[in-house]
Amino acid sequence: MNIKKDFGLRIKELRTKKGITQYQLAEQVGIDPKHMSHIETGRSFPKADLIERFANVLNVEYTEFFKTQHFQTRAYILDKINGILKSASDRDLNKILRLVLCFMN
Repeated sequence: MNIKKDFGLRIKELRTKKGITQYQLAEQVGIDPKHMSHIETGRSFPKADLIERFANVLNVEYTEFFKTQHFQTRAYILDKINGILKSASDRDLNKILRLVLCFMN
């Protein structure tokens, strides 16, 4: 997990969802397009005031930029699932199994 890369991927994801280019977003928040590129590729991390400007332009809460669980690796996800399952009761494990089987079939 790399916060700068995940943040950059999330900014890019939200930007493309809104249908604007990297250049347009950079212009609207008042930064150099090269700096925008560095943020999206994880080579740079913005300060709080820039994060707020991104949120305003993209019309999202700033917390949306940190919702990056879907970028996690398979190994990380499996580890998290295994940790949850280890602490589940036998009754809950049976429920989980039925849900997974329904979902996967």
